[in-house]
Formats: sequence, C-alpha cells, structure tokens
Amino acid sequence: MTLIGILIALGMERLLGHVPGWGRPVIFLGVMRGVHVLTPERLWQSGILPLVVVALPTAVTWWLRGQLEDPLIELSVSAAILLLCLGPRDLAEEVHELLRAREHGDLVRVTQLSRALQRGPNPGESHRSLMGALFIQSHEKLFGVLIWFFVAGPAGAVLYRLASRLPRYLSENAPDSTALWTADRLHAGLAWIPARITALVYALAGSLDDALQAWRRLLREPEHEWRTQTWALLAEIPAASLGSEEGDGSPVVPASLEAMMHEVLHMQTRSLLILLAGFVLVATGTLL
Repeated sequence: MTLIGILIALGMERLLGHVPGWGRPVIFLGVMRGVHVLTPERLWQSGILPLVVVALPTAVTWWLRGQLEDPLIELSVSAAILLLCLGPRDLAEEVHELLRAREHGDLVRVTQLSRALQRGPNPGESHRSLMGALFIQSHEKLFGVLIWFFVAGPAGAVLYRLASRLPRYLSENAPDSTALWTADRLHAGLAWIPARITALVYALAGSLDDALQAWRRLLREPEHEWRTQTWALLAEIPAASLGSEEGDGSPVVPASLEAMMHEVLHMQTRSLLILLAGFVLVATGTLL
C-alpha cells in the first residue's frame, strides 16, 4: 500500500503541477502566521516552539491513520497527505519557469526564481553554486519526504515537510532566536540519514567512481560540522556523479546553463526510479 500511495501522489503531482498556484505553501504559511499571532513572544522565541509545531501535526496524522480501517480509504488519505507534503512546487516546474524567464529577457523574474532555488540550507560559501542548490532542493522537495513516508507513512512525510520548512520561516520571523537554533538542528537531524541515501542514489544514477571520490574528499574536510556536511554531501556528490569524460580524458561540461539544468532534471528522474526500485526491493525482499 505504501508503494501504491507513493506512485499515486507522484502521478497527481505531475498532473497538478501545471495548475496555476499549485504547490505554494499556503496551508503552512497560514497556520504559522496564526500561531505567531496567538503565541506570546517569549514562547515564540523559545526552543519549545519548533518541537510543538512539528510534533503535534505529526502525532495527529499518526493517530488519524490508525483510525482508518478501510484499506482504500487509508490509501487515499495517505496519498493525499503525501501529495500535500511534496514540494513546495515541483523542482522541474521551477527550473522550466526560470528558463522561460531567461528566454523572454525577464531579468526581475530570473533574479526572483534564482534566489528561490538557492534558498534553504547550505553548507557554506564554497558550495553555493546553482547546481549544488538544485540538488539540495531536489532532496528537500522530493527525496527526503519520500524516504520518510516510506519509513513512517503519512506521519513521516508531515514530520519532514514541517521540519524542513520551519527554519526558513523562523529565519525571517524569529532570527537569532533559540527557536531557530532548535529548528535548524531538528531539520539537520531528520535529514542526516535520508540525505546520505539521496546522495548514494544520485551516485548510482551517474558516475559512481567520481561520486565516491568526492564523498571521500568531503569526509576529510575538517571545516564541516555534522550539519553542514550533510548539505555539502547533497550539493557535491550528485554534481560529481554528473562527471563524464571525452575520449582524450578531458571532462565534459554542459554547454550552457539551460543544458546544465536539464541534465540535473534528467539525473533527478533517473535517481527517482532507482529510489523507487530500492523501495520495492526493501518492501518485497526480492529482486523479482
């Protein structure tokens, strides 16, 4: 049932991705604004807030699933919750919108979309390339949520979606607070294993040798603490797995930004298929 729910949610996301306004975090932002208005400033700034904001909806989702006895209703509800947790906005749609804006010379929109794609966790100044940011976004919007859904059902998807969105919201509304410090570490902790699974899947989808070489190099870098190393792996390993060589041994570099972005999307598709195959293998315990 879990695998079927994943396939239904992914199919619906592709269909609804063309609907104007679909994928925007309207529910999350609306709820957080309401919580902000109703919460005393002292509590809003405290480390308790992120734990409550993440734990309460996760617990409610876990309880709700336990109340559903009809398998078809449970499947429908699970797929719907996963669909809401994917994103916000499909990475491919954002990339295509950016390319269209570049084609039409809309520099304001290009700047807005480029900044949006590079928001979120980053491992430091040396890893802020647009390509690395796209791979991190790929994990945050898709792979991280799917892995947690596979492990813990709809509650897992809600858990990671909230944990991944909360630091960005608090960085704008409660900067330099204990709440932001707690949310950032909660997010990194929940991403630690899924991020490495995502990096491995990307490595399998491309040049495994190049990816493993980059992985070993990152493990030897002393400047990364456990949090930033997670995001560095997501930025560097998939990018390294894109590596290929000409007949004379020289590296192949995408001819343009458009070619690079399309290659990232193709890599995401291949990696998604590998991840789904891995889910099937784990669920059935067989290669057949």
